[in-house]
Amino acid sequence: MRSILVHGEVSAEELGGVVEGAGVEIQGSTAYAFGGTRICLFLARKHFFRTNSYLGVSLVAATDGITQRIDIGQAGGGSGLIGMEWGAGDDLEASIYNSLAALLQEKGLSVDG
Repeated sequence: MRSILVHGEVSAEELGGVVEGAGVEIQGSTAYAFGGTRICLFLARKHFFRTNSYLGVSLVAATDGITQRIDIGQAGGGSGLIGMEWGAGDDLEASIYNSLAALLQEKGLSVDG
């Protein structure tokens, strides 16, 4: 799981673009609010030939308009007798994280984490 704390906000549309830009197929998304806090969630998957399976990935962003926390996590994808994923999950998380970092830098937003 990778997390990043943004001083500012990235829109749900931009976050969806980050996920898709990493070559990941979005399976579903939703957005909702609790008082002044807004949440958006993307569930997606990507096929990896090295494991001959799909890896799932989620991106969750929570913001109050001033600060935004974004979490990226992967699940599944192991194949064979012992369910090895051969590093594909780490690669998938890193790909989305790096795309997000590039967007944040382009937008001039500062981050922690």
